[in-house]
Amino acid sequence: MADVGVAAPSFVSQAPKLGFVGGFDGVRGIGIMLVLAQHAYPLLFPSVAGIIDVFFVMSAFLIVSLLLQEHRSLHDINMRRFYARRALRLLPSAYLCLLAWVVVSLLFDRDRLVWVLQDAAAAVTYVYNLVFPVGIEAVDPQAASQRSIDQFWSLAVEEQFYLMVAVTVLVCIRKRWITQLAVVMVAIATYIGLARLFGQTGPWPGGPTNSSVPARGLSLLWLSRPDSLMWGVALAVLNARLPDPLPEKWRVWLPRAGAVGLVVAGTTMLLGSPFLHDLASRANVPHLFFPMAPHDGVDDGALYWIKFGHTLTALACMPALLAMVRTKDWWGNRGLSWKPLRFLGRMSYTLYVWHTLVYFLVLHVLGGNDVLGQKWRVPILMVLAVVACLPVFFWVEQPLMRAKLRFASEKEVVDLNTGKVIHVDDLRAASVDGARGGRR
Repeated sequence: MADVGVAAPSFVSQAPKLGFVGGFDGVRGIGIMLVLAQHAYPLLFPSVAGIIDVFFVMSAFLIVSLLLQEHRSLHDINMRRFYARRALRLLPSAYLCLLAWVVVSLLFDRDRLVWVLQDAAAAVTYVYNLVFPVGIEAVDPQAASQRSIDQFWSLAVEEQFYLMVAVTVLVCIRKRWITQLAVVMVAIATYIGLARLFGQTGPWPGGPTNSSVPARGLSLLWLSRPDSLMWGVALAVLNARLPDPLPEKWRVWLPRAGAVGLVVAGTTMLLGSPFLHDLASRANVPHLFFPMAPHDGVDDGALYWIKFGHTLTALACMPALLAMVRTKDWWGNRGLSWKPLRFLGRMSYTLYVWHTLVYFLVLHVLGGNDVLGQKWRVPILMVLAVVACLPVFFWVEQPLMRAKLRFASEKEVVDLNTGKVIHVDDLRAASVDGARGGRR
């Protein structure tokens, strides 16, 4: 008979330690190349916007899995160190980029400066998705045309998630509400997906016709895809409840489901491509094509890509991500671990934050818009973006990623740059010795 008044034990994850998953870097590498290509030539395949849903699912899965892993090892979650790691990883490069935008505007395009300052104010406070939300062109076309760093909307969504997730997970672990957390996440994510399917863009009454800043942010909220983060949380809980090692049936079927998921996610992200639609039409090849969104904000009841594409892409990538973690010898994981892809994946945050500034300098300051034709525009801009971002990656982000490891809560961590296990105490000791040597 249980003692009255004795607290129930906290939830303990059954998942193996995450370690190094090369396929995740590969997915990021492919994803950032798709983003660079689409932003270089927006009419290419706008439905690759679904890659952000993949990033969201992956990010939430990793963060929650690591929090559950930390609590299993230490019986607690160190909030200070969690937020220190997030701040070191995200803020310096982003804030440096915003400063660079202000300087470039002052030097070359002062008419743009007021818009850049508006963007920067929304970005540094991580409310960009509320002030200048996805789909703003349907509400305020002029405001949409003035945006310089609109990729910061997704960084704002993730930062808002990070602010809430650690405390939420800790409470749910202690109360043994982890399963309930997953159920709530699935329920809310399903509701948001269905709302988009039926043409609702957000929870605010009146839809995208609202024009005030607070109203338009909430009326377009579902286009920012918070549901993809929720699917990632649910996937992390599922992973934590699966035994280690997996039952033989899971080891057989999970890689197969992952392969199907990769195909479905990849195909879905191409279904709204006008470029591929034109190619297939000219060749008289039967194909599926779904326009991205209603024209001029008018929904005539057609099945537009945004109604189903984000949800389908997020759901399809989930078995693939789980297969990479639980069956690391899976061919999909090995293929996505190709070193060039992994390198681009490690650079993905740098490229995502900085590439619009590189494009602006090439196209507007240097006059590339008058020189680059459609044929060579995409590869040239993509290569220039990668080359231009290398100094930021090596001289800003790499040292900070190394410094971030000193705020790890566990004794051993994986250095994502090398894939090697590092003893945190040794890293801290080396840092102290280096600081003393510098003072000498």
